[in-house]
Amino acid sequence: MTSPTDIDSLSHADLLAAHKRLLGIVNRPLIKDFIAAVVNEAAHQRDRWGAEHGASKNPEDWFWNVGYLSGKALAAFKAGDRDKALHHTVSSAALLAHWHEHISNTKDPTL
Repeated sequence: MTSPTDIDSLSHADLLAAHKRLLGIVNRPLIKDFIAAVVNEAAHQRDRWGAEHGASKNPEDWFWNVGYLSGKALAAFKAGDRDKALHHTVSSAALLAHWHEHISNTKDPTL
């Protein structure tokens, strides 16, 4: 593993390999450690959708999106797919973290 200060000395192939390894870490659905999984999923969501995506949402959008993901968790749980239910629970929590950030950074929370 290289430190951030060593990055300038890496070859293009090494940088691509490191990028691929990091994407594999960030984009895999973690289901065991809830907090680590939520942090990882939140990073994945931000990478996939961009920070601007949340800025365009109104409170109802956040509410319905959380409900949609939580409903997917419920459906997976009822179908006996424990891993998928845990993943959707984590993705719901990560979305709530983004909503929390959005509210925290909004001067008028009623917007």
